[in-house]
Amino acid sequence: MAATWIRPRHVSAGKGVAQTISDAIDYVENPDKTQQGDFVTAYGCNPRLADAEFMLAKKQYADLTGREPGKSNILLYHIRQSFKPGEITPEAV
Repeated sequence: MAATWIRPRHVSAGKGVAQTISDAIDYVENPDKTQQGDFVTAYGCNPRLADAEFMLAKKQYADLTGREPGKSNILLYHIRQSFKPGEITPEAV
């Protein structure tokens, strides 16, 4: 049975929005844990450009609404799925 974990990410202490997003994406794309990126997917964006796309979306939102995010602002969601060995293969997905 798959285990799913969803974690909201906020601005890290001592870092800006762009650096927090970039660090989070670097962490989830760790080649040692993703078979050199084979297990990395994204929804609605290109994983290689996701940090730039997130920043653009945040700017567009601020420009359209005039609203600036507060301290509790969620920047992104880190979603992780884990499977038992042999439960599923990448080809079956």
